[in-house]
Amino acid sequence: MKRRTHQTGFSLIEILVSTVVAMFATLVVMQAFAVSEGYRRTATSGGDASFSGTLGTYVLDRDLRIAGYGINNANYLGCQVSGSDSGVTPAAAIGPFTLAPVQIAFGGNAQQPDSITVISSNTDMMPGVINLTTGLASPTSDYVVTDAYGVNQGDVLLLAQPGQPCTLAEATNTPTNGATNQNTIKHAAARYNPAGGMGPNYSASAVVMDMGPAPIANQYWIQNNPALPNFDTLMVNQLIADQASQPVAANIVMLKAMYGIDNGTGTVGAWTVAAPATWQSVLAVRVVLVARSAKPEKQNSAGQCVTTLASPSVTWDDGTVTQLDLSGTAAPTEPGWQCYRYRVFHVTSSVRNLIWTPS
Repeated sequence: MKRRTHQTGFSLIEILVSTVVAMFATLVVMQAFAVSEGYRRTATSGGDASFSGTLGTYVLDRDLRIAGYGINNANYLGCQVSGSDSGVTPAAAIGPFTLAPVQIAFGGNAQQPDSITVISSNTDMMPGVINLTTGLASPTSDYVVTDAYGVNQGDVLLLAQPGQPCTLAEATNTPTNGATNQNTIKHAAARYNPAGGMGPNYSASAVVMDMGPAPIANQYWIQNNPALPNFDTLMVNQLIADQASQPVAANIVMLKAMYGIDNGTGTVGAWTVAAPATWQSVLAVRVVLVARSAKPEKQNSAGQCVTTLASPSVTWDDGTVTQLDLSGTAAPTEPGWQCYRYRVFHVTSSVRNLIWTPS
């Protein structure tokens, strides 16, 4: 008599049950992953915004604190500075730009960022007032000055005279101080000395300012054109050196600034976006930077962006409030601006070199 053998393995019911269990397990794992990814995205996006905002604020504050160094005569503030640079290919004209320690170009409305231009010397000598003692016979003439102390070969010079535009030039020697009124700064061919010279034939009433070998003339602005590289990036243009635009900090969507105006007692009496009546009245500058997360947050189930419900504002130490408008910061191809997280950075920088500048 043959014994009946039983088949081994899973039955159809067991397979179906295990499949259902596996599906539920997969759903739980994916749900946990989605939640974890959301937390990770929020944490890293906040870190990106913090890094970019901190970097941008530091760079701006650093330049603002030394703004005006080497501009040793306030009578010439506001003149239009021009020059020529053969150190780039092809050779390029410099300027014109306004001689002012700090100048704010306003965006025109709350949705458009401002730009800030900061100018200072980088000479390591104490810059003094240098006067021409002999008028220039031609724009290529050497400069005979009262005292050339601190001027070195390769230093960029700024010539100024009442009623005349300001001009950049380059010292092509290190003068040896001799008899009074007989110090000569050579003006031979060099990077900032074009063949035919620059500017008018300055008279003996003109002054020479030593701006050092690499003067700072930095224009900070935000590239907010989505059709160009470095969208939503704080940029800097070097107006004297290579004149090229360089990125400073990514994911910066707004820059706003204000002048702090002297009330006649040496303290700030008002904060304004209007250009000052005189550059000597500017005692400080307020700057606001807004950084956003690199990646947008997910929309809700209704397809709406609800990460940021309203544009932020800044409350200053004196209680005044600066209301920001970020509604125009997203590119057409991006989700709405409310899908991003934002960090606001603000700083008040005193223009101390302008305060100490003699008139």
